[in-house]
Amino acid sequence: MENESLKERRLAALCKRMGQMWSEDFVANVFEEIPEDKWKACNLTLLGKLFSRPNVNFPAFLSTMKKAWKTENVVCEVVQSGLFSFTFREEADLKRVLDASPWCFSGNLLILQKLQPKVPIHKHVFTHCAFWVQVLGIPIIRITEKTMLEVVGKIGKVVELKIDGKDGSPCKVGRARVMLDLSRPLWPGALVNFDDDQIWVDFKYERLPYYCYSCGRIGHYATTCEEIPYEEPKPGEEVAGNFGFWPKAEAKENSPFGKCITDEIPNEEQEIVEETPPLALRRSRPVDR
Repeated sequence: MENESLKERRLAALCKRMGQMWSEDFVANVFEEIPEDKWKACNLTLLGKLFSRPNVNFPAFLSTMKKAWKTENVVCEVVQSGLFSFTFREEADLKRVLDASPWCFSGNLLILQKLQPKVPIHKHVFTHCAFWVQVLGIPIIRITEKTMLEVVGKIGKVVELKIDGKDGSPCKVGRARVMLDLSRPLWPGALVNFDDDQIWVDFKYERLPYYCYSCGRIGHYATTCEEIPYEEPKPGEEVAGNFGFWPKAEAKENSPFGKCITDEIPNEEQEIVEETPPLALRRSRPVDR
């Protein structure tokens, strides 16, 4: 009933928009049964879109992805510049590739999602991508599913959660697969309030493609950032910006933000701190759940 009402509203909007152009001749009725092999092919197909640089050498791209995915049993077609379809022979291969994402080609993020058979290809949206995020800095005794969900849930929808460690051992490490909104900067970490303590935790992103050290967004370098103009640092100076190599999972160094919570505040910065409004009074960035 709801679908019928929606159809009627859409039809009314179309008639109004077309005006005198509207005619019943524009209506085509197709009630054909969809063949079983068509359903099967669609269910074995992934759509993939290169996030920032669509024009690539297709043979090199296809060869690289097949090697990375360790399979030759996939047929790839170019839908349009930077948008591809990947049809697998086996569902197990499709699931393995999708679960192991994100994937990159020459540092450029390849966003994968299952083909929705009843949705036109141009209606598929490629604005989010799932990344495995490690959470570093939570005290061992505090590493629980509830804590992890509360902390990592601040940056996006948690798709999967893992707390790794030997059975019986308290030494565990938490990581979560989180759906990130690519239009927003990477979240560097979080301030966590416990009943008896306050700590800063770092987020480390696994298989992170290139991103901007100035604005924190995936898909470009600081030298081409349109939001924060790049300034060449002088000899001996650090590159300006709130980001660096440290959000990558392979980086050994931690972010500089945790020191604000654990270290003494230098005298010259004390005045700045006193003039800064409390965190609770500042607007936080909303996250799509």
